[in-house]
Amino acid sequence: MSRAFFLFFVVFSFVKGWAQDPSILYLTWKDDPTTTMTVMWHTVGDPVSNTVYYKPLQEDGWKQKTASSVKIEQSNVQVHQVELTELKADSEYTFHLGGEKKYKFRTLPQFLNKPVKVAVGGDIFLSKELYEKMNREVASHDPDFAILGGDIAYTEGLRNALRSPQWRVDRWEEFFRIWTRDMVTKEGRMIPLMPIIGSHDIREGFDNPFKNQVLFYEMFAFPKKGIPYQAMRVGLDICFYLLDTGNSRPIAGAQTEWLKQAFKDNKRAIWQIPVYHDAAYPSETAFNSRTARNIRKFWSPIFEENGVFASMENGNHTFKRTYPIKEGKVNPKGVYYLGDGCWGVPPLKPERHWYLDKSARTSCFWLITIDPTKCLYEAFDNEGRALDRLEASR
Repeated sequence: MSRAFFLFFVVFSFVKGWAQDPSILYLTWKDDPTTTMTVMWHTVGDPVSNTVYYKPLQEDGWKQKTASSVKIEQSNVQVHQVELTELKADSEYTFHLGGEKKYKFRTLPQFLNKPVKVAVGGDIFLSKELYEKMNREVASHDPDFAILGGDIAYTEGLRNALRSPQWRVDRWEEFFRIWTRDMVTKEGRMIPLMPIIGSHDIREGFDNPFKNQVLFYEMFAFPKKGIPYQAMRVGLDICFYLLDTGNSRPIAGAQTEWLKQAFKDNKRAIWQIPVYHDAAYPSETAFNSRTARNIRKFWSPIFEENGVFASMENGNHTFKRTYPIKEGKVNPKGVYYLGDGCWGVPPLKPERHWYLDKSARTSCFWLITIDPTKCLYEAFDNEGRALDRLEASR
């Protein structure tokens, strides 16, 4: 009898611990990254706990907040979300979900009294091996957060057109399990992510992109439901513009008008950095594709008018840096277009284009390091080799 009770206790403890310490746990923002943090995790079935307990790392006294939960259709996966608010800027916190394991995060600074480091790259999880390898390289640079430039889990597209809804959910779950495991610094701090929608994150069909289930929107938190483009203001000095290159919202029209206003609203920011999926100046895909032409027509003039130094592009599975471009020509006062989306995909051979200063068939992510006097853009491959370095001075 005692042996049976012991086995029951072990099994019960395992199940309880698994439910409270899920294999999928990640951080993002839908509001001010200096004073908030959004904690998200997935469970199968009902969780034992649906509460986040948190406190500043060096202080006593836990606060708690209960999550909202949504069950993904045609699956048994529950997505839980808690936004922690009224946090201290540039501060480390610890939190847990009721289990034994403790986790750490850090809010961003309101002032550039120390550098802010951001990892930027797209085309993330096509190859598991390449995805894991790049994750390790990115995490080794200790970024404050990462911006994922679209085509994140590769659940959509022609090759996956006949896949089942359950396969799509499982694919996202695998992406997040690996991210949860890998994207932690050597000090144990979790690296938050900011998502951008790509062509393989949503089914084709511009007449109504929401006529089918869009898992991308169920996996992340956004300021406005169903609208992926947003301005991410970091304190007073930095603003990232995370855009949708026509994958669920048109480039022209409402999004372009919003972008013009967003630049006006954030004109005091020293560093303004657009990030999006498809490229205006592609290294491998067609220069005259409708999407590329629309970005150049509607967005490039806005970047040029507002003094953007570099715009981050993806979707081409290469490394690239253009010459500075203004009004469709090489101009030292123009915008650099950096990319080109090769985080976890086999690299492709770039084409020869008049606007490409550098390009290569290699994996790539960009590390942007920002301080009060300069903004440094560095490109690395998944072996840690430096590919490029570009600096903007204030």
